[in-house]
Parts: sequence; C-alpha cells; structure tokens
Amino acid sequence: MYLLSIFCKPEQQELVLSTLHELGVDRIGQYDHCWAITTYEGSHRALEGANPVFGGKGEVERYPLLKIEINVERDQVKLTVKALKAVLGWEEPMVNIVKLTNDEFCFD
Repeated sequence: MYLLSIFCKPEQQELVLSTLHELGVDRIGQYDHCWAITTYEGSHRALEGANPVFGGKGEVERYPLLKIEINVERDQVKLTVKALKAVLGWEEPMVNIVKLTNDEFCFD
C-alpha cells in the first residue's frame, strides 16, 4: 500500500477527487470517497526555460494549495499518477508517493 500526497489549487479539488473516484482508488474496505484534505501555502519561482501554468517567470509566487492524501494499492500507483498529471495540467505536478508499512502491524 502507498500513500499519495497530491497537491493542487483549491479550484482543482473536485477534478482531482472525481478522478480518484473514477479510477476506483478511493476505497478502503466497504467505503469509498476515502481521502484526507488539508490546506497549505505553496510557492514556486519559474526559472529560465520553464513554462508555468500560472504565475510569471523569475518571481516567487505564493498561493493557496490543498494536499489530498489517499492510500493506493501498488498496482494502481502508476496509473493514478499518470491520470493526475493529465488532469492537473501542471508542467511539474507535485505528487509524493510513500510506501506504507501498516500491514506489518496487527490492528485487530
């Protein structure tokens, strides 16, 4: 199992969530729509050669971001990241992948 941390602008939230749901990766047991959302401030500075989707080149941009976290099975990670890159439309989307070790512990 892997944890995906997906960063997006607030106006992209529903697009990301619907993509995750359509892929069927939002399930845990007998539940779907399983994710966590937190608010952050993001920043970037587009360097020479960059093609930013928002903001200009050479200046530090600051903006609100959401982090959407979801657990995804190993065999669904690549497909999920590929779909997220397509819907986010960013030149360099920020999707972090962390291997979970929950299965090493007995939670019964």
